[in-house]
Amino acid sequence: MAINIIDHTAALTSKVVGSFQEDIPVRAGFGGFFPEETTPSLEIDVEVERDNDLIAVDVMRFTEGNPNKATKMTEHKYIPPYFKEEYFFQRDTVYMNAIANGVMNNRNINRLITQRAVKGMTTSRKKIERAIRKQQADVLQTGIVTLVNGDNINYRRKAGSIVVKTGGALWSAPTTAKPLDDLALAMTFLRDEGNSNGSDINVIMRSAAFNAFMEADQVKESSDFRRIDRLKIDMPQFSEATGMAFQGQVAAGDFTVNLWTYNEKYTDSSNVTQYYLDSNKVIVLPSDFQGKTVFGALPTLTETSVNGVTVDAPGIVEANYLIRSFSDKKTLSSGLELTSAPLVVPFTIDKIYTMQVLA
Repeated sequence: MAINIIDHTAALTSKVVGSFQEDIPVRAGFGGFFPEETTPSLEIDVEVERDNDLIAVDVMRFTEGNPNKATKMTEHKYIPPYFKEEYFFQRDTVYMNAIANGVMNNRNINRLITQRAVKGMTTSRKKIERAIRKQQADVLQTGIVTLVNGDNINYRRKAGSIVVKTGGALWSAPTTAKPLDDLALAMTFLRDEGNSNGSDINVIMRSAAFNAFMEADQVKESSDFRRIDRLKIDMPQFSEATGMAFQGQVAAGDFTVNLWTYNEKYTDSSNVTQYYLDSNKVIVLPSDFQGKTVFGALPTLTETSVNGVTVDAPGIVEANYLIRSFSDKKTLSSGLELTSAPLVVPFTIDKIYTMQVLA
């Protein structure tokens, strides 16, 4: 027996069988180096005070001591980027079909509409989380948070912390490249310029750079020592939480480093696949690096009374994410919006070292 289109639509919307929804996780990536924190203000205050390694000078007894002064503290105010993602009920086919077929009082339909709204907010949150991952990668590669609708935020990394290899020094030149020497120089910078005392060093790169590292003659010669263990590369251990794969450990100079590969990607606004970490870059981070992902306060409407009249007035709320409902009677639109104002802040800016090792 034939079924008319109205009954067919109602049957489909009231019961979904064998539905598949691809869920691409947003892995933590560099997020472990930037724990999250909220602030009650629209601006983010960052105070940086550099330490020094001055030595004390002895004086004669019963004389005046050496005067000391506090290291200059630098304070910066940053306005974090603002994200607003919207979900419209009228753009959801399940919602509009339910209205057209007059089944809004159906409990199953209402539950399905709610689930789709929650799914829409979840998708929006993932988009913002990917933007945060990109901020983290930008800071570690260039020291600059690149924005689309705002001023780029430059944390002014020292020139010596960003190195570009050329010619025979490129890791793609296996006979002349010296990857172990490059890592030793990186960690010398972190110790001398960044005052790092980290017990562990993490070296993070894409697969292309890691493959070039393994093909370098210097690395192969280091692995040929039978009784001196200077290089230990095991089967990759992939972390589902971070998206990074642990490859092993290597000795560089008087340092021991952990080798990681990171190949997570995202789709940009032009629908082009991009990677958080450039294929030709290597990031070196000590264990005592300090950074945070700080969420600025979010604008909202608060109910208040003015001369006895109840009105909605602008206000702010401290939160990492905020969901609000909205409606517009003129355009007959309504929905939910998700807002967030995250900014990635590297407090120990001199404890980051970046190398470009491939052309």
